[in-house]
Amino acid sequence: MSNRSRQRLSDFFVQRLKPGTRDVKVWDADLPGFGIRVTPKGVKSWIVQFDRGGKKVNATLGSLETMNDGDARKKAKKLRDLHDDGVDILAHLTEKNSAKDITSVVKTWEQDYAPNLKPSTLDSYNSVLKTCILPRLGKRLVKDLSLEDVRAFHKALKDTPTQANRAVAILSRLITIAINEGWRETTNPCHKFTRPTEKSKQRTFTVNELERLEKALTELVAAKELDASVADLVRFIAFSGLRSGEALDLTWGAVGESRNLMRFDAHKTDKGGTRPKVLPLNSHLRAILKRRKEVKTSDYVFPSAITDGRFKGMGKCWDRIREKAELEPLNGEVLTLHDLRRSFRSHCGELGFPDSVGETLLGHSLGKVKDTYIQYGPEGILGEASQAAADWMAKAMKGGKPKVGERVKPRTSNAAQRKRGRSTGNR
Repeated sequence: MSNRSRQRLSDFFVQRLKPGTRDVKVWDADLPGFGIRVTPKGVKSWIVQFDRGGKKVNATLGSLETMNDGDARKKAKKLRDLHDDGVDILAHLTEKNSAKDITSVVKTWEQDYAPNLKPSTLDSYNSVLKTCILPRLGKRLVKDLSLEDVRAFHKALKDTPTQANRAVAILSRLITIAINEGWRETTNPCHKFTRPTEKSKQRTFTVNELERLEKALTELVAAKELDASVADLVRFIAFSGLRSGEALDLTWGAVGESRNLMRFDAHKTDKGGTRPKVLPLNSHLRAILKRRKEVKTSDYVFPSAITDGRFKGMGKCWDRIREKAELEPLNGEVLTLHDLRRSFRSHCGELGFPDSVGETLLGHSLGKVKDTYIQYGPEGILGEASQAAADWMAKAMKGGKPKVGERVKPRTSNAAQRKRGRSTGNR
């Protein structure tokens, strides 16, 4: 078939075209400049032709596999109209083909930036990307995103305000990467967007809620609706004040049972990754570790039932536990695992221990100067505070109804216990 032939192009006609010894081009009889090209290897592509400086120039619209004749015809007409308006079509197509969408930026982030994040931070990013950013903005060109787009994106997530703010922060990071890569001008619309102030959460577990929590854990395990290790994970958080991610990441290698301590080489507060967090093991934590060690199946204290990694799926398990324990929202605030951490810290303060001790147990930074001069070890007052706060939480969970600020056991530090043990042994 001659390169000069003209036909009313359709999918049916194009499918029947056979390759030749060189490129075969067939032009459409209705739309000037619109055609199909078939290479000697049988590759078929839609093309559009126009004049550029007195010469005939062809531009590829797309392959037959990815574009039907209707879409190709619309695209060709749009480009012809732009050409008639004086637009340089080749330059226009080059710019458009080099543009990156948000999905492409995410792939760059995954390859070059994500490996530098801590596992817990990476999990948080991936969750927001998967549930918020990619479904809504994945196909949007990063160069075209505007302040209005950011506002509309945040508004679409208004039912989860904290998640909405986090999503905008991560989107801002992606756009910054795009700017650094030269895929967008040096303006980030997220920087102009004022994120609503999040209401500081104050919810802690009441004595009755702690009792119902322990009852629910026991009953769910007995009914085989919850694994015993998951119930112990919840208790471990309640008796330590750890973040759920820290408890899940805990390995047997980081547990020093002979010295009554646990070590976290990577944790949220230490951004440089050079200063480990060492915390005491109170008697309640040691009891949980003893139970877990008897059925040890992994390097993780709280392992997955199907892989060698840590347990995953705590979100659904917590929903089941919360429903069983009838932990109802209060003023719109739903109790979370993190509220156990907040409860542990609150009772540490109620029992009379200094704020610096409570903050150290939680792994919070005390500030540059205080972090330099205040160095609590897992023994002494740090161990004493951990034991006292855990005693209070344990008594409440067992239905003992302790009063706020009540010392459940005599205040005796781990160091004093060892010293007394040595004195007794010398008699």
